[in-house]
Amino acid sequence: MKFIKYTRHAKNRMRWHKITENEVESAIQKPEFLEPSIESRLNAWIKTSDKFLRVTYKEEVDKFVIITAVKKKKGWR
Repeated sequence: MKFIKYTRHAKNRMRWHKITENEVESAIQKPEFLEPSIESRLNAWIKTSDKFLRVTYKEEVDKFVIITAVKKKKGWR
């Protein structure tokens, strides 16, 4: 797997929503739903025990750049 780089925004959101790096990695590796976002970003969704996890990231040549990660009550549309 490629190297994963977290933005400051992503780290803050992960701390706020109590999201681990393992959860983010599993969302990128095996998303239950994958949708395009703005500026060639992707949203990877997985169902966690109580909520849905959305990880917004950008894939570059040698790494994944995690833009944000949040837990939501409602899942993908």
